[in-house]
Amino acid sequence: MKKLFFLFLLLAQNSVSQIEFQNGKCIRKNTFSEKERSSFFPFSEASQIKIISFKDKVKDVMPGTELIRHIESIKIGKEVFNEKLYDETATLTPEQTNQLSDIIFNFSYTKLPLEDSEVYCYNPRNAIFFLDAENHIMAYIEICFGCNKYRTSDKQFSLGDFCNEKYDMLKAIFEKSGIKYGISVIE
Repeated sequence: MKKLFFLFLLLAQNSVSQIEFQNGKCIRKNTFSEKERSSFFPFSEASQIKIISFKDKVKDVMPGTELIRHIESIKIGKEVFNEKLYDETATLTPEQTNQLSDIIFNFSYTKLPLEDSEVYCYNPRNAIFFLDAENHIMAYIEICFGCNKYRTSDKQFSLGDFCNEKYDMLKAIFEKSGIKYGISVIE
């Protein structure tokens, strides 16, 4: 009788795990075209998009603390992007910009996952900056690839529905652009 009970528990646990996995699958859920996506904020107003990595300069602070402070000090629409402030920078190509907007606006879960675990690490080392024609920062996404969390400069803009694979796709854009810190190297 005990063996039968344990077998039942094992099968039930496996079934729940399978359902959780199926519900949590990240897929192309929307079909916004490149033209439609380029009309969404901040892509509609950006002349170029920069991606960066940022290493804390002060010892004995939590990783990401300085990037958070720096980004919070940015005056949106007034501050000019200064490449010298960051450890690594890259400008996205039109193809990468299209890929970024596709990831943000078209990918989502098949269904909401049954379980979502909280992560408290938030130590961002990377960001995406949207710049206007005069190189003013008009929007940003601050990213912690360690815990798959982010913050944006504007409540009307987000990374869309969360799904783990979305962060892997974003990481690939950073890697292809030559950004290593926060992606494949973390000190």
